[in-house]
Amino acid sequence: MLLIVLVVAAAGVARGAHKPYYKGSVDSLDPGAWEAHFIWLRSDYFNYMGNAWWEVTAAAPGRVDVLFFDFPNFVAFRDGATHRTLVDPLLSVPDGTQSISGLTADLPYFLVLRNSGTAMVRVTWTIYAEIDWRRWQGHPPGPEWNLTIAQASPPLNRSDSWQTTFAEPAVYVYHCHPHHDMTGIIEVVDANETPGRVSVTIDHMGFHPEVIRVPMGTVVNWTNLENLTHSVNLGLIPGGFVIPAGSTPLVPFAAVIAGAIALVAAIGLLIWRRRAGHLERASKTDASHRKESGRTNKDK
Repeated sequence: MLLIVLVVAAAGVARGAHKPYYKGSVDSLDPGAWEAHFIWLRSDYFNYMGNAWWEVTAAAPGRVDVLFFDFPNFVAFRDGATHRTLVDPLLSVPDGTQSISGLTADLPYFLVLRNSGTAMVRVTWTIYAEIDWRRWQGHPPGPEWNLTIAQASPPLNRSDSWQTTFAEPAVYVYHCHPHHDMTGIIEVVDANETPGRVSVTIDHMGFHPEVIRVPMGTVVNWTNLENLTHSVNLGLIPGGFVIPAGSTPLVPFAAVIAGAIALVAAIGLLIWRRRAGHLERASKTDASHRKESGRTNKDK
């Protein structure tokens, strides 16, 4: 019996410890501001299924909202449309840990951190992802790095900058070399918007902002604020983001439970009202019979 307990305990420890590091950094968020960080289990050769965990801590006295989206719901969130999170959001918390299983498909997922306070807050976050074992045979986690590198910066030392103009619609997933866990996304769209200049800082082993959407003609400038050497390697995604036909947002489990409870409550209320109405009519009928009986006896 003791042996079985020890084996089970050892298995639990091993499983709990198996949270492979995906990426992490520190965000500085103004009140109401948010920043997105993506998880992508994409490969040029395989689609992977996996689990993901994230840990978030806001420096006191700050508080943050923690939201996790699939791609269609992230787009809706970004555009101010109706959206749903894949797990229950953590709202206005100083810290939190969540996980999700069964991630699959060829699109990224997004962890959004939003400052729900009234002052600037520093948020430390870490994402772990468990993916197919084949990914660990010489490849870092995340998108395959053998995507066509459309452009690459030279090595950037502290205070160095590099910029480029995005003239055509395209989607780029980029990373640092040699720090492949430092990643970002640039979506260049043909939109009726005036192109401008977007600044991305390299700090705390991350790109900030990490996910940006810009109109054609926009100049993006990267500046390294760290004492480490980094670089920007723009991997072009052929065809860009393609949402699979029939894709529908996933309803959070809590929302399903809440809907079921509301439905049961509504049915219960309807049954109670009908029963109450029936009893009321029966009571009135009995009273009417007694009254009529009283009149008949008096007439006698």
